[in-house]
Amino acid sequence: MWTTTFVLTFLFFLIQLGTGFSILAIAPTKLVEVCRLTKAQLVVFAFTVGASATGILLGPLSLFVGDMWLQFAAMVAVACFGLAWWWPHWRPDRGETRAAAAWCILSLPIALMTWWWFFGAFSNFPYADIGADVHWMKTAQEYADKGVINPYAAQSYIDLRSAVAGALAGTLGLDLLKFNWTYRFFSALFFLLASYAFVQGIYSTSLRKWIAFFFAATGSIVVLVTNGSLAVASSVVFLGVLMRNADRKAGGLSTRSAVFLAVTAGATLLLAFVVNNNTLMLALLVAGLFLFRIPIDTGAYTGLLFLGCIWPATLLLAHRGSYLFVPTVLVSWFLYLAMVRMISARPSLGIAILRSLSIMLPLIIAGIVVCVAGMRFGYIPPMSANEAFSSITGLILGKRIEGGDELALGAGPQVATIEFGRAIGPLFSICIALGIAWWLITRPAPRDPSGAIAPPTRGFLTLAWSWIAGCGLSLAVLSGFPFLYRTNAIILSLFTITATEIFCQLLADPILSSRYRRALVAAVVTLLATVLVAAVYAFDWRTDLPLAGYPSFLRATEIALVLLLIALAPLSLARSRVIYICGLAGIVGLGVAVDRAGLSGFIKSYSYGALPDRTPVVSHYNAEDLEVAHWLRNNLRNGIVLSDPYTLGIIQALTGAPGAYLFSNLDTVNEAIAKQAKSIVRAILKPAEADRRLSEACSLIAPLVRENNSETSFQMGRIDGLGGIMRAVRGGQPPVQESAQPASDVPASPSPEAIKEEAKAALAGILKTGENAWNLVAIITPRTIRWTHLAADQRLSYFPPAAPMDPTVADELRASPFTVLFANRQTVVIRIPCSR
Repeated sequence: MWTTTFVLTFLFFLIQLGTGFSILAIAPTKLVEVCRLTKAQLVVFAFTVGASATGILLGPLSLFVGDMWLQFAAMVAVACFGLAWWWPHWRPDRGETRAAAAWCILSLPIALMTWWWFFGAFSNFPYADIGADVHWMKTAQEYADKGVINPYAAQSYIDLRSAVAGALAGTLGLDLLKFNWTYRFFSALFFLLASYAFVQGIYSTSLRKWIAFFFAATGSIVVLVTNGSLAVASSVVFLGVLMRNADRKAGGLSTRSAVFLAVTAGATLLLAFVVNNNTLMLALLVAGLFLFRIPIDTGAYTGLLFLGCIWPATLLLAHRGSYLFVPTVLVSWFLYLAMVRMISARPSLGIAILRSLSIMLPLIIAGIVVCVAGMRFGYIPPMSANEAFSSITGLILGKRIEGGDELALGAGPQVATIEFGRAIGPLFSICIALGIAWWLITRPAPRDPSGAIAPPTRGFLTLAWSWIAGCGLSLAVLSGFPFLYRTNAIILSLFTITATEIFCQLLADPILSSRYRRALVAAVVTLLATVLVAAVYAFDWRTDLPLAGYPSFLRATEIALVLLLIALAPLSLARSRVIYICGLAGIVGLGVAVDRAGLSGFIKSYSYGALPDRTPVVSHYNAEDLEVAHWLRNNLRNGIVLSDPYTLGIIQALTGAPGAYLFSNLDTVNEAIAKQAKSIVRAILKPAEADRRLSEACSLIAPLVRENNSETSFQMGRIDGLGGIMRAVRGGQPPVQESAQPASDVPASPSPEAIKEEAKAALAGILKTGENAWNLVAIITPRTIRWTHLAADQRLSYFPPAAPMDPTVADELRASPFTVLFANRQTVVIRIPCSR
């Protein structure tokens, strides 16, 4: 069964890649040569196009073609056409077979290790962390069962997994829970391909290219292909393509050409912001590709137009975070072009300025980190720039940064510092800082025979650019602007180039590097990794600390990696240049990998909170939740589910059932909606006479269901699909009116039957009768009961409860007017008969 899932996951990626190639077939293939795309860069770009477009295309197709097998066949046919059409341009040539084999030899074990320490070590099938996957799994399961993609399920973008995974589940029987495991391994492979495509744009020599790829692969922080991670990975490749098109000399690219590309990219961003609809953006992308077939002589601007319009449009199609990614890439590229001209001018103070910036910028970053730490521990009064940032978000997004909303969750220097530290890691930060200091001390400015400063080498330019650009972007992230830390992958890519240049210039470029220097580097990296593992990552922390328990998941892995590092250290003393360079690169790369593995367990408490005692897996659901989900899927297809967000999430993910309310994240629900839902559950559990208990619950349910969310209404056949396809991708859900009074304050009615009849009348037009009848179903668990007593600023534990349901509560529900449909050790499923 796992073999089938593995094969279907590979097919999933092939379908999206082929769809992207089919769309790119609208434009002439000569654009690949004009834009100087390597085959790896072409594959990454085609997958970015196809991953976003497949779901958009399948949406209207599912509305007009009722047979799901025909939908699947059409999708496969389109993919096969694209793969065949572009086959000569993306298959490895005979001369590239060796490079492809080397990439596979490096990537397969690295992808497996990355999968393990970010996911596998913390999971135990069928239990895992799928909190961020609830919405796409729900949409995919609904599509597999109904044959129609719910256009209202995408809150701000169309998830790239829902359509193809749902089609594979509905036709070939793909298990979405198992797919969630294999998908992560293939995700790691894709990001390794993206890393290789990026370094191809920076380096043409094999030595630097493979060292940079190895450093990027072992230090990867992006481990799951989502819309956001796909956009940022393709943005990194976009930077590599721009660097490949900028010749490394002062006159390589004219100022007019660079400005033209920037203007077209800016116009594309503005157009996407105005259009505000993914379907229309895909139509504009197709139209733009078609225009390249019109025989208009645009000369050298053809490639710039493609890179300035088509690539940014594709990124925006994937995720709205590209409004940050594209400007970040362009700023980094323009900085490089400016530095080329600055240090090429004669005479020039450019080199001295760059050296000064190389020293000052990291010192400023260190000062900011110290200040944030002081604010975190109470030594410095908290400071925030949210008021200043609100003027920007209000202008662009139409909303200010206010407590409790999603913008506030991603704002602030403390959040930015934690995310930045998680991305960079202590070992990589220390090593690259020591490397820059060493380079500045041992590499003075070269001089010609006359004593004048000689023109800088290409290596100096690449090193200075990557270091200064990375530090400058780091300062912007640490300012705390909302969600700017999502550019961390771009910053880490720049620092990877810095590390590659330091390594090569100090250790690989000399014909025979000093054995003392090699031994020192190997010893420092090995010692740092060993100290981090022994004293921090694998340390037996006190049980009263939030992070207690998490490091134990990876302790054996970390110790094994440290032993491997120690075994590799003697290779740094080898006489063979090939052996000691490979040995040193392996030590540095594996040292960073040890850091990544340790951080993965060390900061899990930041995401999930304290780990309960004797918890063997990081999961928000347990066997009881799975049992309920399977029962509902087999016995109650037309049910609107009400529960706490954690229980509701896993039920929706495995059944595709509609929920009584929407939420973006498991731990954040709109406060007004949460109050309504909690009041309903409290009314169900409130000891009272049967008629009054039912009347109170129904009177509270009526306004919630009357203003039912569009996603659920579509499943009930009450909203047209085309209206959902053409809606905007930004903006929240319609405002939901808050209940006038909580359940505990509902006044006594002189006639409970009257209240019941009023609620029944309100629900009569929503819940149909006969064969198409819909049921209101409440799932009550110990976690649901705790949720009803939480304040607005409190959150449930991420982990499922271990205690069984209170027998008193279970007996009370069985004796209530609500029909008990199913019950197990922790759960009672009841039907609320308001419309009967």
